[in-house]
Amino acid sequence: MARRNPKKDKTARRRRPDMPGLRRATFGLDDIHILMSNAPPDALPLISLTSLWLWNLAQDGAAAAHCVDGCLVLHYALAEYGIESRIEAVTVTIGDMRPAGPGDVRYGRNPHYNADGTFNGHTILVVTGAGRLIDPTIQQFPEIPVTPRTMLPLMGPLPAPDGLGETPIAVPRGDHHALLYGPLPAHQRQAWRCARLDAKDADYRHAGANLAANTLAMLQVEDIRPRAIQAPYPRLQTLLDALHGMTPVASEPLGFRFADPATGREVWLSDIP
Repeated sequence: MARRNPKKDKTARRRRPDMPGLRRATFGLDDIHILMSNAPPDALPLISLTSLWLWNLAQDGAAAAHCVDGCLVLHYALAEYGIESRIEAVTVTIGDMRPAGPGDVRYGRNPHYNADGTFNGHTILVVTGAGRLIDPTIQQFPEIPVTPRTMLPLMGPLPAPDGLGETPIAVPRGDHHALLYGPLPAHQRQAWRCARLDAKDADYRHAGANLAANTLAMLQVEDIRPRAIQAPYPRLQTLLDALHGMTPVASEPLGFRFADPATGREVWLSDIP
């Protein structure tokens, strides 16, 4: 695969608390390129956005436990491509299937915010516009072994067109582990919301738009574009067509945009009708 590496500025990132003592995010450029090279067209924009977000997290040396942060940025990035999604709190059970394993461990019951502002729970992205769920931060849990496969973000099919349904969703993960996502009662699924996030909504939208633009530049790479233009998302196709042949530009505070190589005119995703 001919590479166009992600820009190493911070226009597609948000600064995050360091969360000392928790597992650091782990993800490399090779992981991004492998996932993008093997993804089918309908999954390509989803896994590309998620991979680039996780790479940014790892580049920042941040903890992997930023599920709400990641889901919000990805939610707004997917919206730039015209793909509907929503964030839901869930339980996740990590099952160790080895005969002498320690058994199952469950996270996410009774989600709430701690006094220090951290979220005591787990969120995933329910991508109804693509029929998939995304867990960008599954690697945060200490019961997940550190292997090349288990450090990847998780993506799987939704059990129902409108979301998670009402029964647990099993996802085999390899390395003798399995994951079981459990829908919470309706009143707890939005427990991740809080006034602090509302106050920073513009920052998340900005980060999502920059992430979408950076990822779009990677989708234009010569041996990726043929699959990208087959993705069944009309808004994404409009962006790919309008920005084909333009030069990526990234700097703060203007963010990630594209320049016409002939005129130098700069274009943001929001400029494309």
